[in-house]
Amino acid sequence: MGDAGFEHGGAINGHASHRVGLDIDLWPVRTDSAQCTTGSRITWQSATYDRAATRSLVQALRAAAPGHVALVFFNDPQLISEGLTTQYAGHDNHLHIRYCEKVHPNSLYVC
Repeated sequence: MGDAGFEHGGAINGHASHRVGLDIDLWPVRTDSAQCTTGSRITWQSATYDRAATRSLVQALRAAAPGHVALVFFNDPQLISEGLTTQYAGHDNHLHIRYCEKVHPNSLYVC
């Protein structure tokens, strides 16, 4: 797991979008044993990137919170073509998940 918003929001250096408390960054799944090793981030282009497992992770996140995942930024073109993720600059090496609520003062977080 990467950067996560605080439960009730708050400032996080370098992450304006994480300040609301409904955004989290996750690392893509790997095929090797370094998944939980600090500093071992990979991109969707890396030889150790596990697309099938990352696809399953995104599907599981969406299924666990039906109607409450506003977006998933991650630049794997295959997952984008499947409608699971959205391309966004700087998101080759992590998934940015934004959750949403039916009523929220910030329109970016309304489902």
